[in-house]
Amino acid sequence: MSPLSAKEMSPCAESPGTRIIVVGPPPESLGGMATVVGQMIALDFAGRYSIELLPLTLAQSPREPLYGRIARHIRQVRCLRTAIRRTNASIVHIHTCSGFSFYRSVVDMMIGRHLGCRVILHIHGAKFDKFYAHEPLWRRRLVARSLARADRVVALSSRWRDKLHHMAPNARVDIVENAVEIPSVTPKRRQDGPCCFLLLARMDEWKGIDDLLDACTDLRRQGVAVEVVLAGPSGTAGDATVIHEKIRAHNLAGMVRYVGPVHGEAKSNLLAASDAYVQPSHHEGMPIALLEALAYGLPIVATHVGAVPEVVNDGRHGLLVPPRRPDLLARAMRRLATEDQNRRDMSRATRTLAVQRFGLARFQRDLTSLYDSLTQKAVTEKTARRIDCRGLGSYTADRSAAAAPATDSNASEPLAVLMCLARGATFR
Repeated sequence: MSPLSAKEMSPCAESPGTRIIVVGPPPESLGGMATVVGQMIALDFAGRYSIELLPLTLAQSPREPLYGRIARHIRQVRCLRTAIRRTNASIVHIHTCSGFSFYRSVVDMMIGRHLGCRVILHIHGAKFDKFYAHEPLWRRRLVARSLARADRVVALSSRWRDKLHHMAPNARVDIVENAVEIPSVTPKRRQDGPCCFLLLARMDEWKGIDDLLDACTDLRRQGVAVEVVLAGPSGTAGDATVIHEKIRAHNLAGMVRYVGPVHGEAKSNLLAASDAYVQPSHHEGMPIALLEALAYGLPIVATHVGAVPEVVNDGRHGLLVPPRRPDLLARAMRRLATEDQNRRDMSRATRTLAVQRFGLARFQRDLTSLYDSLTQKAVTEKTARRIDCRGLGSYTADRSAAAAPATDSNASEPLAVLMCLARGATFR
């Protein structure tokens, strides 16, 4: 387990509100999910709700074997069980995405429900639909049953809500759009020099890094003066050495810069110094970086994927193009780079959109409404839960069991649940 800050360890002792345990990546790690977790634990619910973070353990290597992941999560589950009992939590809010992350979140959900908590599965993955489609039938059934078993599933947009309902028609899905901190003023843009495009993302292939470099090559051939700044950690498209080599291979050394990962003030400075934002992804959820660009008044060039079309109105806030089409991406970038007045109009529109729809105050209202619906429902229902796993028998729990100390027998529950998942679980 990563070290916990004082706020992460003891907010429940300071506030009498309903206790909520948030399970997710530590805020200091990179990525949109970590950003959302950091926003949640910083919110002030004025004593109504009290949030404690249980940070996920992170792999030390991308080549970590499956048994290493399972061993880490067995320890994680024990920590979750201890936290629920110590705080007498009523709600467990789990941030998850696709692959192993989702399956370990199902284990967390089972433990939370076993101990009498309401459980929220907050789906972030940009490729969750692809993950579901490529799983074998028994795992798709497990995904569907797990979504339906959660007390609430949180989707990032109406499009993602529809996709989740297609997977699990009985799932109770609420929409909570991502949000960002809105700077108090819009930075003044420079009036001379080439248009500067910014991309904030992990350097993964599915983020369209190679498509963007091909588009920049087209722009250079057309004589369009632009600058492009790539910022983010290395990924499947390459590490820093590979990315720099790709830039040289495309003969873009004077046009494209890769600056690596950025945080805090360095990221804010990049957003303030840019004229437009480019997002050439093949898949997306609701990217935090795109919302940050809106907050800084940056016009958008993005692909028509995920929740992006629900955020960016094509022609008003920016320009949308199909994914994997560098030629159309270059055309859209050229239009923004050469139409100064259009770019300024879009800048005002994106800033207004961010202020009206994507601020943290709206995010807090949505979460409060979500938690209210669960706590009000809990008043009229019993807290007992029943889980039946093929080959493992069944057990029940209520709030009195949650107060009991851990024993050697229940110390093996996390392993039993993981075995249940491996063999296919049946929920009743």
